[in-house]
This record gives sequence, structure tokens and C-alpha cells, in this order.
Amino acid sequence: MKADFQRFPTSTGLVTVLGGAGFMGSHLCRGLLSRGQRVRVFDRVESSAICGGSVESVVGDVTQPQEVLAAISDAEVVVDLIHTTVPGSSMKDPVFDVATNVISKVSWLPYLAETAVRKVIYVSSGGTVYGLPQSIPITEKHPTDPICSYGITKLTIEKYVAMYAGSAGIDFRILRPSNVYGPGQQLHLGQGVIGVLAAKAMRGHKLEIWGSGDEQRDYLFVDDLVDAFHKILDYEGPERIFNVSSGKGHSVNDIVCLLRTHLTPFPPIQYADSRDFDVPVNILDSSLLRRTTSWVPQVDLKTGLARTIEWLKHQLEVHCG
Repeated sequence: MKADFQRFPTSTGLVTVLGGAGFMGSHLCRGLLSRGQRVRVFDRVESSAICGGSVESVVGDVTQPQEVLAAISDAEVVVDLIHTTVPGSSMKDPVFDVATNVISKVSWLPYLAETAVRKVIYVSSGGTVYGLPQSIPITEKHPTDPICSYGITKLTIEKYVAMYAGSAGIDFRILRPSNVYGPGQQLHLGQGVIGVLAAKAMRGHKLEIWGSGDEQRDYLFVDDLVDAFHKILDYEGPERIFNVSSGKGHSVNDIVCLLRTHLTPFPPIQYADSRDFDVPVNILDSSLLRRTTSWVPQVDLKTGLARTIEWLKHQLEVHCG
């Protein structure tokens, strides 16, 4: 395939966000707009109403490389948030996971040199690329041995981004966030334990928890993730890969206890067998990001959960009257 657009030699100031209509993407786009940035969103749905009326919305298919290339050709920065699976669905159909994620990325990454792009920020997964932890907290130097297809494809794409951006002389950064939560979570995807459990509890539905509930993760409020993006956009140092996390571990049972303080009556809980691809603990060390950019997360779990519940209550009122 030959790209059919010219190389743009000058700075355009445009940021194209692939997957900008999603949970993290919509928050990021609104944050970029608040910085006075020009923003284009490439997603499978029209995104102006989701991300803010002043974004340029491009509806397209990530598996069609020419559509992706047309959306990034004149952009100075590309932020890639698109992934078609979550850990559970990736294990049910690894072939789909590889085809729609790895193969689709490798279909357009080789043509970066023919675009105006000067920086690529790829959002990976701090919760899955490391696999079973050998030490806690997990630094960027920890071995990467993912135990689910989702983590394998995320890590594979990291390597392709580094290879193609590096060979083209384009700056690239890899972000490995922990478990991001907050208002706007797309709960129908089945990802995001805080939002999913809170929504079910508010509807009076039984809560299903895989495993004992003692499994620990660190949880990052979405506003803190957006702030990390802003820091990385401005960062010009030598580091390439960054964990982004609160650095504080909480179990699912801890989250349930916090939810009980906000929601009454509280529905019953059913514990199910743990899933083979869920690690027992995942707490990331973000000291590299803090040290190099002065980023510090501002929202603790108690505050962030309360904000998420308030958003969910509003959503129920809107949809249920």
C-alpha cells in the first residue's frame, strides 16, 4: 500500500486522538481543548457531542489503514487509545484480538514517515503487560510476561510503535496506566470494576466478584490520567515508557466497603471462581513519571469514587426519569 498524501514539513499544532470518543479519550479531548489545542477525533462514532463541539470528528474504521492515515496525515501529535478488546473478550477470541489490534496497527504504522506526525503517544496497559509480579510495586523495568491475550497484544503494539516511530525519527512515548475510573466509564464493555460494581449496586443487582475479592489493584482517577497526558505532551526527555498510577493498592472488597457507605440498601454479593488470567496483585510504581515531569495524582480513591457515584446517579435520573 502506498500512502497518497504528502509529508508535511512544518508544525501543525493538531492532535489526532484515535479512539477519542471512548471513556479515557473523551476526557483527554476535553482536556486538550482546555489547553487551546486543536483536536481531531478518529472513532467509529461521531464524537463532537461527546468530546466537545470544537473537536473535528472523523468517523472511520481502525481496520482500514488508509482511513487512519488520512486522519493523522497532517497531525503533529497522535494519541492512540484504540483497542477492540478487554481482557475477558481477548481470551475468548485471541484471533480477533490479534487481527483487529496488532495487524490493524501494523497496517498503518509503517507510513508514519510520510505524515506530519512528530510525536506518538500509545496507551498500553500497566495492569496486564507485566503478568505475575516478581516485586511490588512494579516499575517499568519489571519483566513483561503477560498472561492474557490483551496484555500480549498491548505489549506487541508497544514494540511496533517503538520500531516504526524510531526508524522514522519520530518521538514516541508509551503510557502504561493502572485501572482508570471515573465519570463517563462505558459500563457496557464490562471493564472497570469501580464503575461496574457501583452501577449494579445502584440498580439493586447482585454483585458478582471473581475470586476472593482480596485481589489488589491500584486505581487512577481519570482526571489524574489526563494531567499525566499533558505532562507527557510537554516532556522532551529521554525516557520512553511510563507507568501512570496512584501507587496505592486496594482490594475489590475495599471498594465494596466504600460503596456501602454511599449506597443503601446494598445488594447481595456472589463470589465466583477466579479467572486464570487475573493476577492476584498489580500495584504500579509511577516514580519515574513523577521524577521526570513533576506529575502527582491529586484524587484519592474515596474522593474519586464519590464523584463517580454522583455521575452515575445523574445518569440514572436522566435515563429513568
